[in-house]
Order: sequence, then C-alpha cells, then structure tokens
Amino acid sequence: METNVQPARETGPTIRVDELSALRARVIDIMSVEDQQMEEGRAITFTGRLRVEAEEAFSKLKAHFVELGYVPLLRENDSGERQIIVAIRGRLQSTFAQRPWVNLGLLAATIATTVFAGGRYASLLAGDESLSIESILSYGVPFAATLLLILGAHELGHYIQARRHGLLVTLPFFIPVPFGLGTFGAFIQLRGPVENKRALFDVGVGGPIAGLIVAIPLFVAGLVMSVVTDSPAPPTRSMLMHLLIAIFLPDAATSGILLNPALLAARFGLIITAINLLPIGQLDGSHIAYAALGRRWARWIGYATIAIMAVLGIVSSPTWFVWIGFALLSGMRHPAPMNDITPLDLRRNLAFLATAMLFLSLFSATPF
Repeated sequence: METNVQPARETGPTIRVDELSALRARVIDIMSVEDQQMEEGRAITFTGRLRVEAEEAFSKLKAHFVELGYVPLLRENDSGERQIIVAIRGRLQSTFAQRPWVNLGLLAATIATTVFAGGRYASLLAGDESLSIESILSYGVPFAATLLLILGAHELGHYIQARRHGLLVTLPFFIPVPFGLGTFGAFIQLRGPVENKRALFDVGVGGPIAGLIVAIPLFVAGLVMSVVTDSPAPPTRSMLMHLLIAIFLPDAATSGILLNPALLAARFGLIITAINLLPIGQLDGSHIAYAALGRRWARWIGYATIAIMAVLGIVSSPTWFVWIGFALLSGMRHPAPMNDITPLDLRRNLAFLATAMLFLSLFSATPF
C-alpha cells in the first residue's frame, strides 16, 4: 500500500490580509495562539495550545477552512508541548479516473507469469524435472491460484478499509515478472491524504489480516495433502507454521515436507505477510507503527529494524539485504496524516498489540 500523498496546494496570489484575519478568527476559537508564521505566501502556521481535544479541533478546522478554500493540518512540535495548525490553500481531495483495463491487464499478465514461472519453480521443488508444458501447468495453476488469492485478499483488505474511511484509492495493481514466483506482489495507491492515525491504522492493518484469513486455511489445506519426508525439519519455519504443522500434520513436526504447489504458495503468502509487517519504508508495518506509536518512535523503530535486518543478512540469509534495499528505495520518511495528534483508541491499541504478536509468530530469521 502506498500512502505518499499530501493535500494539493494551489498556485496563485499570496495570502491576503483579509484571508489571514479570517483564518486567525477561526483558529483562536480552537487554539490559544502564541505565534503565527507565513510559509512561502501559500500557507500559514499557528502555534499554541489547543483549547479542545485534537479530534474535535480538527473537525471544526476542517469545516471552517473549507469555506475559505484552505486545508487544515494538525501537528505537535518536536517537544510535544505545543500544537501546530497549518492552513494550506488548496483542496482536500481531487477526483481521479480509474483505468480498470490497466489493472485487469496487469492481473492477466501476473496470472500468466505465476502459472509458468511459479509452476516451473514448484515442479522442480517437487522433483519433476521434465519441465513440459503439461507439467508446468499442472503445478503452476494451483500455485498461481493460491498465491494470487492471498495477494488479492491482502489488497482487498486495504481497499475496503480505505473506502470505509472515505479515501480515494486505486484498484490493486499486480506486478508480473518472468522469474522466481512470477510476481513481485501487488499494491494499491491512495490518491488523497489520510485524515488521522485511526484511519491510517485501519488501512494498514486491513491488508495483512485479510491476507491471513485466506492464507492460513490454504496453508492447512496444503498440509493435509502433503507427504512427509525423511529429511529434518528446515530452519525456515516460523512459530505459526510450527503450530499449524503440529496440529494438522504432526508427523512432520520434526521432519521435512514434500511441498505441493498449494502449500508452497501459501507458505510464500505467510512469508510475504511477515515481511509486509516490518516497520520500515512504506510497508504495512510502518503505517501501523506510525499510527500506534507516533512519528518519533516509529522512526527510531524503523532504524533499529534496518540494523537488525543487516545483522540477519550477515549471519542468517543475504535475502535480508534485498528487503533493506526495497525499504530504502521506497523512502524511510512516512507521510503524516492531516490530524497527526489524535491517538488510537483502546480497541485499536489492543489490535496493535495483537498485530505485533502476530508478526512475531510469522517471523523467521531464515525465511527462504
């Protein structure tokens, strides 16, 4: 899920004196203003202490500012002792045209690449080295169906939560590649700013939860169709995988499993979910951590996670350096919600703790 969006700023004349007076008149009902500053003639910042709760303040600001043609942002200063209201000339959201033929075209291409690239990989793991069209299709179709169901459910979870909060959001974009699993996953893109941390949390956590609701039953279905081998259990299993194997295929608790296409794809679905929950870059875990812990804590946790991944890349698996690269390319700076003060409620804080525990159960130092 990509959230690199900000309220649109309109070009035009600088803020007039009468506009400034009108903005201030609306702000002083909500804030005890201690300072105000003009920013490039297009925005004005008011600093002080809120007279009401942040959620109520933002609701009033949004209603007051829209009639003046401005967008409000609500922040805290670095010390957290003062609040900041930013009035930006512009609009909250702009309409955009969906191009479903692009999404359908990418989905069709991804189906093809996951059937053939993923099917080739699955057949080799199963010991079938013939690599005939019939062989690739027999392995590739169930592999692709399982993996794309999980990825599609993940993005659908993001999409439903985004629409529930009234956010403009694209349909899922699947990413086909002609090697490996046949795909680099999928993503949706928000086309408007997130209003507050509660909406950010819901959208961020919606994808992993929806994906797991599909991935876990498919993993179990793959387990019951699997064959236990004489090889020892691999070090790639997470705690959740160990638990599911102990319940549904106990003979494989300390032994290897001959992976069938559905189990292989579901296993990758669980791994992808775990990676998505890492609190770095623009991954879901970063959005969740920002919403629950705030800007400063989320930033330091992101840096600490990068350091841990670098150590794991040295001592465990070099694949971790690939994910570090992806995180750095996507950017470590997280876009702030419009109302960056209102905290999560008790229900969402409990959901955050549950999500953290879920991540630990999915995590493996050697995922591949």
